[in-house]
Amino acid sequence: MRIFIIGTGNVATHLSAALLKAGHDIEGVCGRDFSHTEELAKKLNVEPFSSVSSIPADADVYLISVSDDSIADVAAEMPDVEGIVAHTAGSVPISALVRFSHHGVFYPLQSFSKSRTIDMSRVPLCIEGNDICTADTLTTLACTLSGDVRPMTTEQRAHLHLAAVFASNFVNCMYAEAETILKESNIPFSIMRELIAETAAKAADIGPTASQTGPARRGDTSVMNRQMQLLPDHELQKLYSFVSKRIQGRYKPADK
Repeated sequence: MRIFIIGTGNVATHLSAALLKAGHDIEGVCGRDFSHTEELAKKLNVEPFSSVSSIPADADVYLISVSDDSIADVAAEMPDVEGIVAHTAGSVPISALVRFSHHGVFYPLQSFSKSRTIDMSRVPLCIEGNDICTADTLTTLACTLSGDVRPMTTEQRAHLHLAAVFASNFVNCMYAEAETILKESNIPFSIMRELIAETAAKAADIGPTASQTGPARRGDTSVMNRQMQLLPDHELQKLYSFVSKRIQGRYKPADK
Protein backbone atom coordinates (compact mmCIF):
# COMPACT_ATOMS: atom_id res chain seq x y z
CA MET A 1 0.00 0.00 0.00
CA ARG A 2 0.97 3.65 -0.42
CA ILE A 3 1.29 5.19 3.04
CA PHE A 4 1.76 8.80 4.08
CA ILE A 5 3.12 9.49 7.56
CA ILE A 6 2.10 12.56 9.53
CA GLY A 7 4.33 12.92 12.58
CA THR A 8 7.99 12.35 13.36
CA GLY A 9 7.96 11.11 16.95
CA ASN A 10 8.63 7.70 18.46
CA VAL A 11 5.52 5.96 17.12
CA ALA A 12 5.80 7.48 13.65
CA THR A 13 9.48 6.53 13.44
CA HIS A 14 8.93 2.89 14.38
CA LEU A 15 5.76 2.42 12.32
CA SER A 16 7.22 3.97 9.18
CA ALA A 17 10.33 1.80 9.41
CA ALA A 18 8.21 -1.33 9.90
CA LEU A 19 5.93 -0.41 6.98
CA LEU A 20 8.90 0.15 4.71
CA LYS A 21 10.43 -3.16 5.78
CA ALA A 22 7.12 -4.91 5.05
CA GLY A 23 7.27 -3.69 1.44
CA HIS A 24 4.88 -0.75 1.55
CA ASP A 25 5.57 2.50 -0.26
CA ILE A 26 6.04 5.49 2.02
CA GLU A 27 4.80 8.45 -0.02
CA GLY A 28 6.19 11.12 2.27
CA VAL A 29 6.51 12.48 5.79
CA CYS A 30 5.08 15.64 7.30
CA GLY A 31 5.94 17.06 10.72
CA ARG A 32 5.75 20.21 12.80
CA ASP A 33 9.53 20.50 13.25
CA PHE A 34 10.97 20.45 9.74
CA SER A 35 14.45 19.43 10.91
CA HIS A 36 12.95 16.29 12.45
CA THR A 37 10.83 15.77 9.33
CA GLU A 38 13.91 15.93 7.12
CA GLU A 39 15.74 13.53 9.41
CA LEU A 40 13.00 10.89 9.25
CA ALA A 41 12.41 11.45 5.53
CA LYS A 42 16.11 10.89 4.86
CA LYS A 43 16.01 7.56 6.73
CA LEU A 44 13.01 6.49 4.67
CA ASN A 45 14.34 8.00 1.43
CA VAL A 46 11.13 9.97 0.87
CA GLU A 47 10.11 13.60 0.43
CA PRO A 48 9.63 15.76 3.55
CA PHE A 49 6.64 18.11 3.79
CA SER A 50 6.51 21.14 6.05
CA SER A 51 2.77 21.78 5.84
CA VAL A 52 0.01 19.20 6.22
CA SER A 53 -2.19 21.25 3.89
CA SER A 54 0.24 20.60 1.02
CA ILE A 55 0.56 16.82 1.30
CA PRO A 56 -0.43 14.66 -1.70
CA ALA A 57 -4.03 13.46 -1.82
CA ASP A 58 -3.50 10.13 -3.59
CA ALA A 59 -2.11 7.83 -0.86
CA ASP A 60 -4.01 4.71 0.21
CA VAL A 61 -3.57 5.33 3.94
CA TYR A 62 -2.64 8.42 5.97
CA LEU A 63 -1.32 7.65 9.44
CA ILE A 64 -1.57 10.57 11.88
CA SER A 65 0.95 9.90 14.61
CA VAL A 66 1.12 13.12 16.62
CA SER A 67 0.28 14.12 20.19
CA ASP A 68 -3.31 13.39 21.19
CA ASP A 69 -4.17 17.08 21.49
CA SER A 70 -2.90 17.79 17.98
CA ILE A 71 -4.89 15.14 16.09
CA ALA A 72 -8.01 17.23 15.55
CA ASP A 73 -5.96 20.24 14.37
CA VAL A 74 -3.98 18.10 11.92
CA ALA A 75 -7.17 16.54 10.57
CA ALA A 76 -8.70 19.98 10.06
CA GLU A 77 -5.69 21.17 8.04
CA MET A 78 -5.46 18.12 5.78
CA PRO A 79 -6.74 18.32 2.21
CA ASP A 80 -9.69 16.20 1.15
CA VAL A 81 -8.34 12.73 0.42
CA GLU A 82 -9.85 9.54 -0.95
CA GLY A 83 -7.64 7.24 1.10
CA ILE A 84 -8.11 6.11 4.68
CA VAL A 85 -7.09 8.54 7.40
CA ALA A 86 -6.21 6.83 10.70
CA HIS A 87 -4.63 8.01 13.92
CA THR A 88 -2.39 5.93 16.18
CA ALA A 89 -3.54 7.18 19.60
CA GLY A 90 -4.86 5.06 22.41
CA SER A 91 -7.26 7.49 24.08
CA VAL A 92 -8.59 9.55 21.14
CA PRO A 93 -11.95 8.45 19.70
CA ILE A 94 -12.37 7.53 16.07
CA SER A 95 -14.80 10.44 15.74
CA ALA A 96 -11.85 12.86 15.76
CA LEU A 97 -11.46 12.00 12.06
CA VAL A 98 -15.13 12.05 11.11
CA ARG A 99 -14.66 14.64 8.34
CA PHE A 100 -13.06 11.95 6.18
CA SER A 101 -15.22 9.39 4.35
CA HIS A 102 -12.88 6.57 5.34
CA HIS A 103 -11.31 6.90 8.76
CA GLY A 104 -10.08 4.70 11.55
CA VAL A 105 -7.55 3.89 14.24
CA PHE A 106 -4.24 2.03 13.97
CA TYR A 107 -3.09 1.78 17.59
CA PRO A 108 0.09 -0.13 18.54
CA LEU A 109 0.12 -1.22 22.18
CA GLN A 110 3.76 -0.61 22.97
CA SER A 111 6.08 1.93 24.56
CA PHE A 112 8.34 3.30 21.83
CA SER A 113 11.68 5.09 22.06
CA LYS A 114 13.78 6.02 19.06
CA SER A 115 16.88 4.58 20.72
CA ARG A 116 15.30 1.14 21.16
CA THR A 117 14.68 -1.50 18.48
CA ILE A 118 11.20 -3.02 18.63
CA ASP A 119 10.09 -6.32 17.09
CA MET A 120 6.87 -5.05 15.54
CA SER A 121 5.72 -8.59 14.75
CA ARG A 122 5.05 -9.05 18.49
CA VAL A 123 3.29 -5.72 19.08
CA PRO A 124 -0.52 -5.89 19.39
CA LEU A 125 -2.13 -3.63 16.79
CA CYS A 126 -5.66 -2.48 17.65
CA ILE A 127 -7.83 -1.61 14.66
CA GLU A 128 -11.04 0.35 14.27
CA GLY A 129 -12.74 1.59 11.11
CA ASN A 130 -15.82 3.66 10.46
CA ASP A 131 -17.09 0.95 8.09
CA ILE A 132 -16.36 -2.69 7.31
CA CYS A 133 -14.25 -1.92 4.22
CA THR A 134 -12.06 0.56 6.10
CA ALA A 135 -11.60 -1.82 9.02
CA ASP A 136 -10.72 -4.67 6.64
CA THR A 137 -8.12 -2.55 4.83
CA LEU A 138 -6.49 -1.41 8.06
CA THR A 139 -6.53 -4.99 9.34
CA THR A 140 -4.85 -6.21 6.16
CA LEU A 141 -2.20 -3.52 6.56
CA ALA A 142 -1.69 -4.38 10.23
CA CYS A 143 -1.27 -8.08 9.45
CA THR A 144 1.77 -7.26 7.30
CA LEU A 145 3.44 -5.85 10.42
CA SER A 146 2.24 -7.91 13.37
CA GLY A 147 1.04 -11.38 14.26
CA ASP A 148 -1.30 -9.90 16.88
CA VAL A 149 -4.00 -7.78 15.24
CA ARG A 150 -7.25 -7.11 17.09
CA PRO A 151 -10.46 -5.24 16.27
CA MET A 152 -11.30 -2.83 19.07
CA THR A 153 -13.94 -0.18 19.69
CA THR A 154 -13.16 3.32 20.88
CA GLU A 155 -14.50 2.47 24.36
CA GLN A 156 -12.41 -0.70 24.59
CA ARG A 157 -9.30 1.14 23.43
CA ALA A 158 -9.82 3.86 26.04
CA HIS A 159 -9.84 1.23 28.80
CA LEU A 160 -6.85 -0.52 27.23
CA HIS A 161 -4.87 2.71 27.17
CA LEU A 162 -5.78 3.38 30.81
CA ALA A 163 -4.63 -0.11 31.76
CA ALA A 164 -1.40 0.47 29.83
CA VAL A 165 -0.74 3.65 31.85
CA PHE A 166 -0.97 1.60 35.05
CA ALA A 167 1.02 -1.37 33.71
CA SER A 168 3.75 0.62 31.97
CA ASN A 169 3.96 4.32 32.88
CA PHE A 170 3.13 3.94 36.58
CA VAL A 171 5.29 0.84 36.93
CA ASN A 172 8.21 2.70 35.36
CA CYS A 173 7.68 5.51 37.87
CA MET A 174 8.07 2.88 40.61
CA TYR A 175 11.32 1.77 38.96
CA ALA A 176 12.52 5.38 39.19
CA GLU A 177 11.65 5.52 42.90
CA ALA A 178 13.48 2.22 43.44
CA GLU A 179 16.49 3.64 41.60
CA THR A 180 16.52 6.66 43.93
CA ILE A 181 16.38 4.43 47.03
CA LEU A 182 19.23 2.29 45.73
CA LYS A 183 21.40 5.31 44.91
CA GLU A 184 21.29 6.37 48.54
CA SER A 185 23.16 3.18 49.41
CA ASN A 186 25.40 3.20 46.33
CA ILE A 187 23.69 0.16 44.82
CA PRO A 188 23.34 0.12 41.00
CA PHE A 189 19.83 -0.25 39.59
CA SER A 190 21.12 -3.03 37.32
CA ILE A 191 20.91 -5.40 40.29
CA MET A 192 17.12 -5.32 39.81
CA ARG A 193 17.26 -6.67 36.25
CA GLU A 194 16.42 -10.32 36.98
CA LEU A 195 13.80 -9.43 39.59
CA ILE A 196 12.03 -7.16 37.12
CA ALA A 197 12.22 -9.76 34.36
CA GLU A 198 10.83 -12.56 36.56
CA THR A 199 8.04 -10.37 37.95
CA ALA A 200 6.94 -9.40 34.44
CA ALA A 201 7.20 -13.00 33.21
CA LYS A 202 5.05 -14.31 36.07
CA ALA A 203 2.45 -11.60 35.55
CA ALA A 204 2.24 -12.54 31.86
CA ASP A 205 2.21 -16.31 32.46
CA ILE A 206 -0.08 -16.78 35.45
CA GLY A 207 -1.59 -13.32 35.90
CA PRO A 208 -0.67 -10.47 38.26
CA THR A 209 -3.20 -11.43 40.93
CA ALA A 210 -1.87 -14.96 41.28
CA SER A 211 1.78 -13.90 41.17
CA GLN A 212 1.65 -11.16 43.84
CA THR A 213 4.30 -11.54 46.56
CA GLY A 214 5.87 -9.28 49.21
CA PRO A 215 5.24 -8.13 52.78
CA ALA A 216 1.83 -6.56 52.04
CA ARG A 217 0.68 -9.77 50.36
CA ARG A 218 1.80 -11.75 53.44
CA GLY A 219 0.39 -9.21 55.89
CA ASP A 220 3.84 -8.78 57.44
CA THR A 221 3.27 -5.50 59.29
CA SER A 222 6.60 -5.56 61.11
CA VAL A 223 8.52 -5.53 57.82
CA MET A 224 6.25 -2.84 56.38
CA ASN A 225 6.73 -0.62 59.42
CA ARG A 226 10.52 -0.92 59.20
CA GLN A 227 10.49 -0.14 55.51
CA MET A 228 8.30 2.90 56.06
CA GLN A 229 10.97 4.29 58.37
CA LEU A 230 13.60 3.90 55.67
CA LEU A 231 11.74 6.07 53.18
CA PRO A 232 13.28 9.52 52.78
CA ASP A 233 10.13 11.66 52.66
CA HIS A 234 6.50 11.75 53.68
CA GLU A 235 5.18 11.52 50.11
CA LEU A 236 6.95 8.21 49.52
CA GLN A 237 5.67 6.94 52.86
CA LYS A 238 2.12 7.77 51.77
CA LEU A 239 2.71 6.03 48.44
CA TYR A 240 4.10 2.93 50.18
CA SER A 241 1.15 2.86 52.59
CA PHE A 242 -1.46 3.38 49.86
CA VAL A 243 -0.11 0.66 47.55
CA SER A 244 0.33 -1.76 50.46
CA LYS A 245 -3.29 -1.24 51.48
CA ARG A 246 -4.41 -1.83 47.88
CA ILE A 247 -2.49 -5.11 47.84
CA GLN A 248 -3.89 -6.19 51.23
CA GLY A 249 -7.40 -5.35 50.10
CA ARG A 250 -7.13 -7.80 47.22
CA TYR A 251 -6.44 -10.82 49.43
CA LYS A 252 -8.28 -12.41 52.32
CA PRO A 253 -6.24 -13.64 55.32
CA ALA A 254 -6.88 -17.24 54.21
CA ASP A 255 -5.20 -16.45 50.87
CA LYS A 256 -1.80 -15.84 52.45
